[in-house]
Amino acid sequence: MPRIREHLIEEKTRHGKIRHLFHRRPDGRRITVKGKPGEVEFENRYQWLVNGGDQILDLEKSAVERQRSGSAPLTVHELGSHYRTFVDKEHGRSALSSYTIQHYGRFTDRFIRDFGPVHLDTITPHQLERILDGWSGTDNAWNNALRAIKHFFKYARVHWGLKPNPAEEIEKRKVVTNGFEPWEHEDINQFFKTHPLGSTAHLAMMLLLNAAPRRSDLVRLGPTNIIHIDGLPHLKFVPQKTEHTSAIPVTIPISDELQAAFDKTTTGDDTFLITEYGHPFTAEGFGNKLASWRDAAGVRSCVATHGLRKSVGIDMAENDATPYEIMAALGHSSPKVTKVYTEAADRRKLSSKASKKANLTKLALQSQVNPEGGTQ
Repeated sequence: MPRIREHLIEEKTRHGKIRHLFHRRPDGRRITVKGKPGEVEFENRYQWLVNGGDQILDLEKSAVERQRSGSAPLTVHELGSHYRTFVDKEHGRSALSSYTIQHYGRFTDRFIRDFGPVHLDTITPHQLERILDGWSGTDNAWNNALRAIKHFFKYARVHWGLKPNPAEEIEKRKVVTNGFEPWEHEDINQFFKTHPLGSTAHLAMMLLLNAAPRRSDLVRLGPTNIIHIDGLPHLKFVPQKTEHTSAIPVTIPISDELQAAFDKTTTGDDTFLITEYGHPFTAEGFGNKLASWRDAAGVRSCVATHGLRKSVGIDMAENDATPYEIMAALGHSSPKVTKVYTEAADRRKLSSKASKKANLTKLALQSQVNPEGGTQ
């Protein structure tokens, strides 16, 4: 069998046909390369094997054998195969939402693809931190990637007993931010001046102000979410973010203003809000649409959908709603989240009181009128 180039053997089969085998000396296995030298597919396959593809195939073969025998995975690729099956099952029993799976998958799939052949017991926390640095342009993005990788290695520890866990000791980065910019009363009034009763934009704003849903929940709200309590109409829904954990429903009375918006606006059979083509919005699509409505109204460009939810929470706190009342209205599962709104409201109240007590401006004006006890 002549070796016609590095790692490539040409041989004639017993039927007289010519085939080509990739063979890395001295002890690599022989792998058939389909086609003929010079053909694009043949050359691509050959180069992939030369660059380590044969080793990946060996790892995959041994991974299948270990998986059949129930042995613990050794490489990132092997663990990834088990992890994807685990995530699918968790979704099937409603333990993980589609959003969470999509969020984790962006990072874990990339990690598996880029570092598949790496042995799990060789990965260190410092290496993971460098990987996260390369993936992330901001501290928020870094924390999101870390959350996904921690879930990946937690699975390895809990289900396979693999130690050490290189992600366990990595701490998330502290992000100093005020969060989403809330809409002020002037912003909301300006929005309504441009988008009157009967428009989809008006109905969307009324839903956001009355029920304060996240946009992922807003686009799903429809006639089936209307219930009657003591003869009065209410909106009832379980936030998508918590439907697989606490599953605590939000129940909000439908105000006269919101009911008027329902009566005057063209809505869908399944969802209240529909596009100009009569289809339900996606969460991302609605975010883009609200931004266009906002810009058309001349509202500040720094405010977005979630800022309205923050505005509602702050307004409730400013009007003396208790933290637990706000929790119920906004569907929070922990008072820690609600604290963001109550603290913002408290700061506004304290700032207003402090400003009224400040005396320097008054004294400065008096000194201009009467600098030495007389008139200037």
